Amino acid sequence: MPDVAIYCRVSTEDQAKTGYSLDDQIASCKAFLLNKGITNIIEYIDDGISGKFLDRPALTALRDDIAAGRIDSVVVYDPDRLARKLSIQLLVAEEMEKSKVALHFITGDYDASPEGRLFFSMRGAIAEFEKAKILDRTLRGKRRKAMQGKIMQDFKLYGYNYDAEKCSYIINEKQATLIRDIFRLVSDKQLSIEGVQKELKAKIIPSPTGKAVWPTSTIHNILRNETYTGTFMSMKYRQQRSGIKSRTIEKRPKEEWIPIKVPEIIDEVTFERAQKQLKRNAVSKHKPVSAPFLLRGILFCGVCGRRMLAHHCRFRDGSYKTYYQCSAHRYADLRNTGVKCPSKSLPSDAIDKDVWGKLVDAFKSPEKIKKYAPKKLAQPDYSEEIIRLNNLETELIKRRETIVKWFGQQMISEKESDEELAKIRSQLVDIQERKNILRPEEKATPEISFEEMAKAILPLIQQGDLTPDEMRNIIQSVLAKVTATRLDQQKGSVSHPKFKITWEMI
Repeated sequence: MPDVAIYCRVSTEDQAKTGYSLDDQIASCKAFLLNKGITNIIEYIDDGISGKFLDRPALTALRDDIAAGRIDSVVVYDPDRLARKLSIQLLVAEEMEKSKVALHFITGDYDASPEGRLFFSMRGAIAEFEKAKILDRTLRGKRRKAMQGKIMQDFKLYGYNYDAEKCSYIINEKQATLIRDIFRLVSDKQLSIEGVQKELKAKIIPSPTGKAVWPTSTIHNILRNETYTGTFMSMKYRQQRSGIKSRTIEKRPKEEWIPIKVPEIIDEVTFERAQKQLKRNAVSKHKPVSAPFLLRGILFCGVCGRRMLAHHCRFRDGSYKTYYQCSAHRYADLRNTGVKCPSKSLPSDAIDKDVWGKLVDAFKSPEKIKKYAPKKLAQPDYSEEIIRLNNLETELIKRRETIVKWFGQQMISEKESDEELAKIRSQLVDIQERKNILRPEEKATPEISFEEMAKAILPLIQQGDLTPDEMRNIIQSVLAKVTATRLDQQKGSVSHPKFKITWEMI
C-alpha cells in the first residue's frame, strides 16, 4: 500500500527571518495527517537548502518515489516550502497530478480545478515576489550600513581581527608585521613571489592555514590587496547561487563600490613599489626558454625510478638554466617515497647532448645499441612493496570518497575539496607509476629491427641541420625510456657533467 509523504524545507535565511523551523513544519504536517487517522508517514527533509532550485536531495527522492508509485499523497506546510519559484511549484504539482498523487498544504489546500490552479499560481507568484523583496531589502540594508562605514561581515582578512560590536577591522599586530615583511621582500629586495615563499619557508613561518609552505596564490593575494593601504572596498563583488552547491561571483561596476576606512598596515608608496616589482617579475617569469628538452616524457630517475620533469631556474643575475629534476624531489609532499629523492638535477643541454651523441653513434654502429641496455639482473622480490602500494591506493580511494561525501554535505568548501582531491589524484598516479616500474608489462617484439631503423634514419642525420623537434622525434621513435643518474659530485654549472645512462627500446 502506498505511503503518505510530508515534505519540509528550510534555509538558514527562512529560519532566521520567517520562523519556518523544520520542527514546526514537521509537527504541523504530522498533526494534519494524524487527525485524519493516517500513520504510515514518510518524511522528506531538505535542511538548509534554497527553494530557488529544483535539484534538491529530498525533493528529488520524493519525485522518484512518486514516479515509482510508492506515494499516495503529499503534505507540505506552505507552497513556498515546495519551491520559491512559481515555475518549479507548477512543475512538481503537475508531476503529482499525472501520478494521481494528492497534494495538500497546511496553510490552504490545493485544488486541481482551474480556479484552484489560478489561486495556486497567484500564491506562487506572491512567494516569488516576496523573495525578491527580501533580497532587495537585504541588499539596500547592506549598502546603507556600508555608507555608514560598517563592515557587516568578517571576511577573515589576514592582518586584521574583526570587531563584531563596531562592525570594523582592528590590526592583528603579529600578522601585520609579517605582511610588512612580505611587502619589503618584494619592494626592497625585489624578490619574486617564489622567492618570498622560500624566505618564509626558511624562517619556518606557517601559512595562514597552518601549512609549512605558503601557497603562491596566498602571497599574491596579500601583495595585491589594497585594503592594507587603509581602504576596504565594500559592495565590490556580487555573489549569487547558481545551484544547490555552487555560487557565481562577479565584480560589480566600480561606481557601485563603497570605500570604508580601516587601519593602515602598508603605506601607498610601498604598495605601489610592490606592484611595479610584480609587473617586472611577470615579464621576466614569462621570458622564453629555448631549451629543446629532447628527453621530455621519457627520462626517468636512476635513483628512485620516477619520472624526471623538465624545469628551469632563474638566477639573481637574470640568467636561466634548464634542468631535468626527479618528480619526487620537486613534489615530495605529493609522492609516496617517504623521503625526498637524493638524486641530483641533470642539466638539460648536457644530458640531451650526451644521449643524442650515443644514439647517433649507435645508428652508425647498430651493435652498440645494446651497450646502454640495462643489465638483466635477478628480479628482486617486490611483493611486500606492491602490497604496501595496493593498501595505500585503497586508503586514498576511500579518502577520495570521504572528501566527496563531505563536500556533498557542505562540511568543507569547494576550494578545500578541490585541493585535497588534486593531492589524492597525484598520489594515485604516482602509485600506478611505481607499480609499473616494480612490475613492468611484457613488451611485444618490435615489427622492424633497430638495424632497419638505423638505415632509414641515419641519412637524415647525416644531412645535418636537424631542428630540435626533429631530433626529439627521432629519439622518441626509437627509445621508450631513458634512465639517467648524475655521477660527478660538483655543484652548480660545470663544463662536463658525467652521467650513467641506460635506455629501453620501443
